Amino acid sequence: MVSNIKQLITNIAFELGFDAVGITLANDLKVSNEHFLTWREGGYAADMNYLLREDPINAKPKQMVPEARSVISLLVNYYTEPPENPGSNFGRVAAYAVGLDYHKVLKKKIKQFQGKIKKEVSGDFVSRGFSDSVPLLEKSFARNSGLGFFGKHTLIINKPFGSYFFIAELISNLEIEPSEEQSGTCGKCTRCIDVCPTGALDVGAYHGKPLLDARLCISYLTIENKGIIPVELREKMGEWVFGCDLCQEVCPYNRKIKETAWKEFKPSSGVGHWLSLKDILSVKSDEEFHYKFYHTPLVRPKRQGLLRNAAIVAGNRVSEEVLPELVWLANNESNLIIRESVLWALSKYDDKRAKNICDRFLPVDA
Repeated sequence: MVSNIKQLITNIAFELGFDAVGITLANDLKVSNEHFLTWREGGYAADMNYLLREDPINAKPKQMVPEARSVISLLVNYYTEPPENPGSNFGRVAAYAVGLDYHKVLKKKIKQFQGKIKKEVSGDFVSRGFSDSVPLLEKSFARNSGLGFFGKHTLIINKPFGSYFFIAELISNLEIEPSEEQSGTCGKCTRCIDVCPTGALDVGAYHGKPLLDARLCISYLTIENKGIIPVELREKMGEWVFGCDLCQEVCPYNRKIKETAWKEFKPSSGVGHWLSLKDILSVKSDEEFHYKFYHTPLVRPKRQGLLRNAAIVAGNRVSEEVLPELVWLANNESNLIIRESVLWALSKYDDKRAKNICDRFLPVDA
């Protein structure tokens, strides 16, 4: 047994494949909570109900584990190099979602982490593990654990690993020496702000910290948003059928990032970086959708959301292969959100069938 508890935990984390580990005290994050509440009050959280609770506990680890003394933060690199754009018949998937659903993978891994620690420490070991499963201010705890600094894209940047990583944490009753915070800055760089097609990051700052307007973010629009995507934002979605990585792609800290060693997050384990728009738009039922995507993060927007996204991307890319599917959906789909998006897409085609359908279903000034 390693006498140093901090070294023990680090060894176990690396043994299980985590890429980085850091520790901070389980104190309330007063400044981060103030920032979060100000951001939320500005409407930037859109309609994400899990962020709109009346008495949020996201900055208060002791409300989740009353005996808490430490928060152990863990990083998992999920990056894989996307292949070349295969053409207009495909929509792009954000890098974090090309493999298996990280919630399931990391939940199992965290349980293993807890079990190995329990075998090695004396006395009662109390802990709870999370990875994006509760509205915890994970990025702030990771920052305080010495795992990086906030970039202008509002993601944590870790100097060796860039920003393509999942964050997991263990709130525990162990008394552990905290890690030193990692210094870093984006300097005068504004690449992420400049590249965002919707201006989601260009919303001012709070005490020198950037703010993300979820209502404009392509990731929110294609994943968390359950309704109609505003017409003025649709063309700006471009090729993104699920999520968006533009702000990460241009970040200088991601230039030398290595690919993940986790097979679960490689394209071969999931849907990959590019999805056939025809394959998505051919899904006729919720049961078929679940069967096709249940093991991946793409279940999040459900059939309604993913087909809505695929229709918009098809309109943006004027995919000829998808046109028959759009025509069928316009005539037969019962879901109004999908149909509305399909009709919008058809309005982008210089095609007789598409024009006939638009003349029948769309108002004159659409």
